[in-house]
Amino acid sequence: MAREEDLPNLLQLPIFQPGEPSLLYDDEGRVLGPIVPEYRIVVPLSRIPLKMRQAILAAEDARFYEHGALDLKGIARAAVRNLMSASVREGGSTITQQLAKTLFLSHERTLGRKVQELQLAGELEQTYTKDQILEMYLNSIYFGHGAYGIEAAAKTYFSKSATDLTVPEAALLAGLPRAPGRYSPLIDIKRAKVRRQYVLDRMVATGALKPAQARRANLSPVSVNPMFRSKGIAPWFVDYVRQQLEVRLGPIPVRQGGLQIYTTLNVGMQRAAMKAISRGIAAIVKRKAEQKASGSAAPEGALVALDARTGEIKAMVGGLDYGRSQFNRAVQARRQPGSAFKPFVYAAAFERGLTPWTILDDAPISFEIGAGKRSETWAPENVDRQYRGPVTLRRALEESINVPTVRLIAAIGVDPVIDLARRLGMTSELRREYAMALGVSEVSLLELTSAYQVFADRGTLVPPFAIRRVVGPGENVLEEQVPQPQQVMREEIAFVLTSVLEGVVERGTGKAAKRVGRPVAAKTGTTQAAEDLWFIGYTPSVVAGIWLGYDQRRSIGSHETAGKIAAPIWVDFMKQSLGDSPAEPFLPPEGVSQAWMNRRTGQPTSPTDPEAVKEYIVRGQEEVLPSDLALPATNGGSSPRPSDNAVLPPPPGR
Repeated sequence: MAREEDLPNLLQLPIFQPGEPSLLYDDEGRVLGPIVPEYRIVVPLSRIPLKMRQAILAAEDARFYEHGALDLKGIARAAVRNLMSASVREGGSTITQQLAKTLFLSHERTLGRKVQELQLAGELEQTYTKDQILEMYLNSIYFGHGAYGIEAAAKTYFSKSATDLTVPEAALLAGLPRAPGRYSPLIDIKRAKVRRQYVLDRMVATGALKPAQARRANLSPVSVNPMFRSKGIAPWFVDYVRQQLEVRLGPIPVRQGGLQIYTTLNVGMQRAAMKAISRGIAAIVKRKAEQKASGSAAPEGALVALDARTGEIKAMVGGLDYGRSQFNRAVQARRQPGSAFKPFVYAAAFERGLTPWTILDDAPISFEIGAGKRSETWAPENVDRQYRGPVTLRRALEESINVPTVRLIAAIGVDPVIDLARRLGMTSELRREYAMALGVSEVSLLELTSAYQVFADRGTLVPPFAIRRVVGPGENVLEEQVPQPQQVMREEIAFVLTSVLEGVVERGTGKAAKRVGRPVAAKTGTTQAAEDLWFIGYTPSVVAGIWLGYDQRRSIGSHETAGKIAAPIWVDFMKQSLGDSPAEPFLPPEGVSQAWMNRRTGQPTSPTDPEAVKEYIVRGQEEVLPSDLALPATNGGSSPRPSDNAVLPPPPGR
């Protein structure tokens, strides 16, 4: 509880300091909402219209200027009315009591709290003038939807300043503090109108309005013009933006500096992302219930979508329920990507001259890890425990076959894969071992999705960003983001990899994504026991990634895969986001030629061959034949992982 000697400093509280919350704007320049949940704008009493003050007094404390901290007549009147109605219909708290409760006390209904409230109210009345108390009240009371104070409320509901409020608008706002959630016109217009009529009647009773004026005001429809039509749809994105700006500009300017922050968020895509994650996880829970699976609690999910050409973050969902957990799983979580990492191994191989029709053996292989007594054998396996013999690189990636992928990284080396991942913007620690090919190194969803952006944009890296421009007072531009694309891999190589990832959707583990109904390249990722499910995919214009899993690692379902669970969520998001926009094909660059090849044998064939696929040959790059590769022996080899840190990784899934 506040001490009496503290009260003279009350006006120095942060909530009464001048300043206006910074506002966020979407990618079309429309207001999203304040950068902080509590929207407060402090204004002097002189800027609050007389009719607004009269409306508040009529609704909350008509005898405010006549009584002290306690209104005995008001208490008696409320007691009689409550007794007659056999319920608590009217309170007897004065505005000073409400201010004391708002600033210092909880909202619990106990005798002890009421005594504290009366004591504080008395101290407020002794320390401040009535006008000062009313000014503090009108700047601190809650009006709903995050709006604190009358100026914030006027902007929240009507997109105008309190000085411009009409009588019907003032009466409507004056009716909100008693129960903002119940009387909000954004929730229930009929109930809001009934409450407005009550305030107008009270204004007549107090002499603030003539009956004819009240009748005219009551005949006007309840019309609102919300300033923040998209508020609350991107809470994790807002946190991400605020955290970045506070590092660069400091927390006070960001929160109270009245900045205009123009972001990259697309409202339509964000709504689609929220719906897709919510519906997808609900479907998983229903599926588990139908299967009577143990532990049917809902998993978490995250989604991030980027503009493939600019790197702008268009949508971000960091979990299932922001109110329950503000942890941003799209950015802060580090999880094993499983087979969603494999494209980096194949891209590195293509950079070294291999092709989608290069043949590798899908046959048992093992590696000795460590030395002496600490030596262990690692023998990677395929998910189905089957071996297919000679397979093309295309088929191995399309079907997400583990053993040929491990053979491939053993052939080209670990370092070229790490080098490529770094060029593509990945910064997480990558374990220098052959098992890296199967996605054992933990990464974030944003990081992985951004790396796929390079494939989508023909080898051009544009780091992801969320803020286009920040404008301060006086229209002073404090910072502006201008994308600076960097060519980090040959566009021909990026296109060849994209053609194989299109095959993942056409014939492989990502077939569910065919329902998008347009050219799509993608890869699934399922870790051991389905603890993490990933789906990263793209069109020429949009890259989107999805992760599903539990914060405390456990299986989503022993037989679940990303292709069955994550891919449908990705499809839901992409179909909503792309709508009826024209389909874009992945166009080959000038530096490639075409040939029909058999995807199983790797041999030239005709278009009529059922296994024929159109392959792309990078001009001027000779293929390294399998016989030229330094492949480890089938029954042995050495992992490059240091022996004192040896870990036998589990075989990730698809």
